[in-house]
Amino acid sequence: MNFKIFGKQVKVGETFSKYAEANLLESVQKYFPNPISSIISVSKNNKLFHIIIVLHINKKMEFTAQSSGQTAKLAFNETLEKLSKQLRRYKRKIKNYKNNENNNKANSLNAQFQIINEPLTSISKQKDTNYQEPLIFAELDTEIEELTVIDALEKMKMGNISALMFRNKKHSGLNMVYKRDDGLIGWVDPRGNRNLAKI
Repeated sequence: MNFKIFGKQVKVGETFSKYAEANLLESVQKYFPNPISSIISVSKNNKLFHIIIVLHINKKMEFTAQSSGQTAKLAFNETLEKLSKQLRRYKRKIKNYKNNENNNKANSLNAQFQIINEPLTSISKQKDTNYQEPLIFAELDTEIEELTVIDALEKMKMGNISALMFRNKKHSGLNMVYKRDDGLIGWVDPRGNRNLAKI
């Protein structure tokens, strides 16, 4: 793990730096064995030390915790405890998600679909020589899982995907959730949004 520590108007000694690095690495590796980087900021205000820890467990996931104490060590320990709680909750969330995903595989079906684009005619190519045809993708045997709407939203979020088709557990019909251009989430339910308040 790439480790950095710096002080804001406070000199950070080598002893404290080694203590912070060793304890941070030990705590993080309980949940994620290969964290990418961490930054610790140490400052002092009104006789209280203030610690901020920023941790990256991968390129997309960042955790931040902060706390204050009478000494730098007390402030660091309190901050590390807060960070550990965040990591523990996130690890549990991932585990629960994977368990649900495995349970849903038994109820999945296979979909076959193609995205097809007809080639440009020679006339249209002459009119716009800079036009480039979009790539054509054919995806076969794509799994469509049986999920609740909430589970589908969580799966879309965890997988960082823009759209997800699934079978609604309430009525086994096909549904889709997707990210709209305005940042909101769209939900398509051809069979009707039944019991909307209970999704």
